[in-house]
Amino acid sequence: MIEFKVKDIAEIAGARLLSEDKEVIIKGFSTDTRTLKAGDFFIAIKGKNFDGHDFAEKAISRGAAGLILQDYDSSEIEERCKHILVVKDTVRAMSDIAREIRKKISAPVVCITGTNGKTTVKDITAHVLSKKFNVLKNKKSYNNVIGLSLTLFDFDESYNALVLELGSNHPGEIEILAEIASPTTAIITNIGNGHLEHFLTKQGIFSEKTSILNLLPESGKAFLNGDDEFLRTISRSDVSITFFGKNENNNILIGGIKTGRPGCNFTLAGEIFHIPLEGEHNIYNAAAAILVAKSLGLTTLQIRESLLDVTLPDMRLEKIVLNNITFINDAYNANPDSFECALKVLEKFQTRGKRGVIAGDMLELGSGSDDFHKGVGRSIAAKNIDFVIAVGNKAGQIVQGAIESGMPEEMALVANNHEEVAKILKNLAGADDVVLVKGSRASKMEEILKCFTISYTR
Repeated sequence: MIEFKVKDIAEIAGARLLSEDKEVIIKGFSTDTRTLKAGDFFIAIKGKNFDGHDFAEKAISRGAAGLILQDYDSSEIEERCKHILVVKDTVRAMSDIAREIRKKISAPVVCITGTNGKTTVKDITAHVLSKKFNVLKNKKSYNNVIGLSLTLFDFDESYNALVLELGSNHPGEIEILAEIASPTTAIITNIGNGHLEHFLTKQGIFSEKTSILNLLPESGKAFLNGDDEFLRTISRSDVSITFFGKNENNNILIGGIKTGRPGCNFTLAGEIFHIPLEGEHNIYNAAAAILVAKSLGLTTLQIRESLLDVTLPDMRLEKIVLNNITFINDAYNANPDSFECALKVLEKFQTRGKRGVIAGDMLELGSGSDDFHKGVGRSIAAKNIDFVIAVGNKAGQIVQGAIESGMPEEMALVANNHEEVAKILKNLAGADDVVLVKGSRASKMEEILKCFTISYTR
């Protein structure tokens, strides 16, 4: 971490400082007592279902050098902690500190946003850039203000490039995050049907995601999926934009696509690349990473070599074999567009057995939620897929869509919970079958795999 004195952090965060030694150097920050290191300052965050202030005593016992608290009467713990900073909002304090850290960074900063593929593009980009740079990236999908701040807290002089994912489920978040991250390069993956409960329309999503372009410097560069019906309408003279895709109107063309297992071949600007990933959507993800890498000086050979061992983040098209059934665990999250991408991968999966889907709810889709879920069911029935088991509040809509589109009723079933899904699947699926598991994060669809494993031990 970049070094700050406790008095400097107090000034940055607008904090009331209670400290015996205002010149002491802060070694790091933590919001979690389980991972807190001795010497860290513990930041107590208030959430919907928890309050970090309840863990202040534990943070001290684990070696926290100081506390950052929110409108908190600290008199009870002043004697046990040498440094206490009291602020109005601990999350705002985190963002203020992160913003100050970013000001001290001269390395290139690549920021990625869009509806789908952000984490995958982040990981591929960071992996490729690591051929030339020591890259700092968000852990997992830490793409909100807290996650972005924690990432920037980890920066030190050993890093010479940053790759940051910026997420949003409410209007205005991308602008806030981009203002903190101050990107030198931006990627927008696509504009899809995600978080419509808050954005209402895809136009609202488009406005939100493209606000990142307003935070690019004059020397900045943006790489956009020009096959996206919304992104391709952008015309700006103040930002250097490169459009990529299959459509001939793009600046950089994707072509020569051959998908399958164990991966995909394609050309980008006439050069041949291979990725060991399935799904045409991952070609777009890789193309964005390639273009950023080239803009930062990597050679085609370096990029090709890096792509050969690139992997997807956890629970993204992850293959798991249980009792001779191959599960495609794509349970990290779901919206109508990402569901369609996963279904296309399942449809093309080579197998001697059946193809099936375990479908969970897609959340935050607003007034169109029922129609979107019926649409998933219709898409399942229209593909070379043999059965669907749906679970969740919208299971009926998924199954209804599948049956209305021709899937036999005995192959389109509703389960009441994860355990019931496992029982149905045990009777319905057999050796060599392949089953896609997908739903929104809150549905925790990966738990079904645990239930399925347990069902075979009873």
